[in-house]
Parts: sequence; C-alpha cells; structure tokens
Amino acid sequence: MSATDNVLFALRQYFHRDADPNARAVNLLAQHDADTHDAEDYPGELDMLRGLVATLRAVTAHGDLADVRQLLEEHKRDDADARAAGEKSSRPAADATPDRDSTRERRLAQLLDTIRTHGGKWSTGTLQQLRRQTGGPVQRGTARRDLAELHRRGHLHQHGAGDGRFYTLRHRTGGA
Repeated sequence: MSATDNVLFALRQYFHRDADPNARAVNLLAQHDADTHDAEDYPGELDMLRGLVATLRAVTAHGDLADVRQLLEEHKRDDADARAAGEKSSRPAADATPDRDSTRERRLAQLLDTIRTHGGKWSTGTLQQLRRQTGGPVQRGTARRDLAELHRRGHLHQHGAGDGRFYTLRHRTGGA
C-alpha cells in the first residue's frame, strides 16, 4: 500500500460522515501536492539561484574558497529576506511574477556583488566577457547601461572618457 493510499484510507475514516469522503480526501491531497510542489517559494527564487550559480562559476574560476563562502552567506541572507518579504506579501501568486524592472534590479544587484567580490577595473568589454561565461545578457549597450546605472547610484567611480572608460568600486569612507 502506497503512502497516498494510506492517507486516503485515513482521510476516509476521518470524513466517514461526508456524503463523498473519497472526493474530499482526493481534494485535500491535491491541495497538499499543489502547496508542496511549487517551483518557487517566493517570486524570483529561481532567478536568484541561477544568478548565484553563475557567479559561483565565475568566482571559482578566478577566486578562492573565501569568496565562495562569502557569496553563499550573502545568498543565505538574501534568501531569508526574500522569504520574510514573501510571507508579508498579500499579493496572489499569479500577480507575483517578476517584471522587467525587477529582473533588471536583480541583474544590477548581482553585478554589484560580483564587482565587490573581484574588485579591479570594470569596462563594458570586461562585463560582456563575464556574462558570456555566466549566461547573462551580453549586449554591449546593456553592459554599458548597467555600469552607468551603478555609477549613477553611487556604487562605482567612473574613470576615463570615450574608448578608455572603466569603472571601479567606490569604497565608503567615514563613520558608516
């Protein structure tokens, strides 16, 4: 007897006064299956995991174990924050699909994490090369806009002009 058969039998015994206890048991099992077999526990979970895997591949090719540990700890915090935000959300699951802006924000956050991990000079060509290896968007315009946006937000310093432009991480100095 399978686990499903055992559960059906137990539910039939519990709901024996119902007009159709078998149908009620089947509906409860179907609801349980639907609740436990969702692809994502919160919107964007798979994108976050794919980004983590891509970044880990790049880091393991050029970094060391300390970088991998740091990325895994950051993912653990991000995952916990996303789960907590998902529990507070009252939006239905169908409404919780990521839109283009949230995809861009995730891509920018992933890029900033990568720049923080590796440091150094980042040009459009460098970012394109990384994204070819990790599976991100490789268009030159996208790479240029992403770096410029992180600069606009105050995370990067811009150096050079024209063909020699590159960016470095802006380190916070002072009290915070």
